Amino acid sequence: VKFYETKQYKKGLKAADLVLKKHPEHGETLAMKGLVLNCLDRKTEAYDHVKKGLRADMRSHVCWHVYGLLYRSDRNYEQAIKSYKQALKIDCDNVQILR
Repeated sequence: VKFYETKQYKKGLKAADLVLKKHPEHGETLAMKGLVLNCLDRKTEAYDHVKKGLRADMRSHVCWHVYGLLYRSDRNYEQAIKSYKQALKIDCDNVQILR
């Protein structure tokens, strides 16, 4: 998350790969890797990783939030809203999702 927020995408990709080497099915890390890949204009790979992350951890608000961010970046606002709503169902007190 830190590397994504500071726009250090290549470092973020390396950090995600390190975590995934130890825990290959960690849903939130897969989703964040997808988000970083999206910023590096690797859209199809990004969607694959986020979907894989969601499959691994359907109850994670982070995965749903990242899915919404991906849809929003593609200007698919209807799907983005659905993803954000799902994230809020899981963690209704999280202000980050509302931003």
